[in-house]
Amino acid sequence: MVDDFEVEKVFEDRPYERIQFKLIIDGRNYKGDYHDGEIQWLNPHPKQDVGEEEVKAVEDEVLELLSEHGIRDEVDAIEIERSLSNNQTRPLQMFKLKIQGEEYKGTFINGEIEWFHPKPRRKLKDERVKKIEEDVQKKLTEHLE
Repeated sequence: MVDDFEVEKVFEDRPYERIQFKLIIDGRNYKGDYHDGEIQWLNPHPKQDVGEEEVKAVEDEVLELLSEHGIRDEVDAIEIERSLSNNQTRPLQMFKLKIQGEEYKGTFINGEIEWFHPKPRRKLKDERVKKIEEDVQKKLTEHLE
């Protein structure tokens, strides 16, 4: 759906620093900013040319492309479901997060992540899963403290 995706920082080192992206949909050029986890379209907005559902699909694809470019931290959307204690020394945390529209769940115990089925390595590149796991471990460790 999205062609020729480009991304760059604009207004670098200023309070209003943004990530700006450019893309083509059906031969039409669009620009937008990504800031504080939100997409803000510049003029023209794609909804002027495609329906609301298509805009949602494009935004999901843009978020995915931003993740692949290392700009969007997917782990910001992690949900920590509950903390179970088998005993005081081994807290167990369950978590879930969405990547490429797919929900992944796992547990975090003794500093290790165990993924439930489906495992992200079956659908994502190893480098990306490694980065996601590092971010998940950091976030869950902070949550335990």
